Amino acid sequence: MSLPRCLVGLVAVLGISLGSASCTLCKPIVGAVTGPVIFLGHSSGNFGCGCDGRGIAAVFLVASAVGAVAGLATGIYSDVQFLCGRAPDPCENWWDPFATNTSGPSSR
Repeated sequence: MSLPRCLVGLVAVLGISLGSASCTLCKPIVGAVTGPVIFLGHSSGNFGCGCDGRGIAAVFLVASAVGAVAGLATGIYSDVQFLCGRAPDPCENWWDPFATNTSGPSSR
């Protein structure tokens, strides 16, 4: 049974990304922690949850999930940029889940 060509290409890119600068591995984990910090740092402190502990926990959980997904996406993109020679430093902006390694200064 033959796999479609695009699936083979996707598996190859993901395999190379996992084995290279490892932004693909570390940015989702770091993004789950720093995502809420970045969101809360850019807010005015009004989350619309009425200061209920469950609401604050829900906001933190959603922000963690968004940070992890953004970290995964930018981590894969950063590793591909490094492998293609477009990024001189593979660990630039590793702590920011919303920035790639060619984004310049971080999104703080």
